[in-house]
Amino acid sequence: MGRYTQYGCLYVYFDPRPKTKKEDLYDREKELEQFFKALSYAPLIVVTGLRRTGKTSFVNVALSECGCPFAFLDLRGLPFNPSYADVVRRLEASFRQIDRKWFSDLSEALKHLKGVSVLGSELSFEWGKAGVDLAELFDKIDSWAAKKKKKFVIAFDEIQVIRGDKWMLRFLAHVVDSYHNVVVVVTGSEVGVLFDFLGFDQPNSPLYGRHFVQVQMKNFSASMAKDFLVSGSKQIKLEPSSEVLEYAVKKLDGVPGWLTLFGVRCRDRNLCSKELVDEVASEAGKLAREEVLKIVALSRRYGIILNFITKVGEASWSQIKSVVETKEARSITNHAVSTLIRNLANMGIILKTDGKYSISDALLIEGIKEEPLPE
Repeated sequence: MGRYTQYGCLYVYFDPRPKTKKEDLYDREKELEQFFKALSYAPLIVVTGLRRTGKTSFVNVALSECGCPFAFLDLRGLPFNPSYADVVRRLEASFRQIDRKWFSDLSEALKHLKGVSVLGSELSFEWGKAGVDLAELFDKIDSWAAKKKKKFVIAFDEIQVIRGDKWMLRFLAHVVDSYHNVVVVVTGSEVGVLFDFLGFDQPNSPLYGRHFVQVQMKNFSASMAKDFLVSGSKQIKLEPSSEVLEYAVKKLDGVPGWLTLFGVRCRDRNLCSKELVDEVASEAGKLAREEVLKIVALSRRYGIILNFITKVGEASWSQIKSVVETKEARSITNHAVSTLIRNLANMGIILKTDGKYSISDALLIEGIKEEPLPE
């Protein structure tokens, strides 16, 4: 299946925007099946994966295909520890996008709530804490969904950006505990940070011990990446050589977002080449490096560690400690080293295999090789 552009070019997979239709989403059948099954019994679904593995596209498609009313909040761009008003503004925007077949009836159920205004096809929330009460709002939504014999899904994209004050966790715990007809979906790229934030295994967290289902977005395997590129190339009426395909599969590491961008460049230039692969890999590496600079700004020790691992491929805990001490010409505590490593692992930047640490993103390695991080 596919869609024609105004130029008559058929494309689905090689569209850089987040997908919204199932036919535009490559594979993910098992993940969709897991998601739909979880909707029937789980109060909380956590969608995880590294950056550009297609979490937003997956959730878009899963929600549009599930047959349930839903609100989808994109939390990217919010400040660290956003205010109650910041989040309610995003919630208001998401409710205005609810499918029209549900909107009128839901608006009718909500219109008498304090802090909620309904005017024609417009729904507004008062943002301040004296305005709409989220517990009352979702109490009404739960009752409405029960009458419709449907689940109402509230999805938060990149929820780990809301760190600091635990009011959001208390709210989520209330929804998960109190409402049988509301399902919470959250996504996050920094997997360790996400789980630290949610605190399922932390006794002081409002979500401690709560049941959830995790749906993980992984990079494509080599065979899947090749099939994705072959299928996408057919849609744009190109036929890359097997040599270029193999090169792209190896260089772009099965990351759906970068494979898609390569396809977009092929479509734009009406050819597929190793040079285009290198161009995308370089761009991906620079962007990955730029994102890592945010943590290096907190401590240049992260730069020392990542530059070293990039150079040697993998390193033990003791090797990492030694290289940091050598660079700083002084001793550092074991606790300090363990904290640095744990933080990098929590953000998904490094991973541990057989006692050795390596960088999880091959394209970040490329970016650091091109330009080492500040030390």
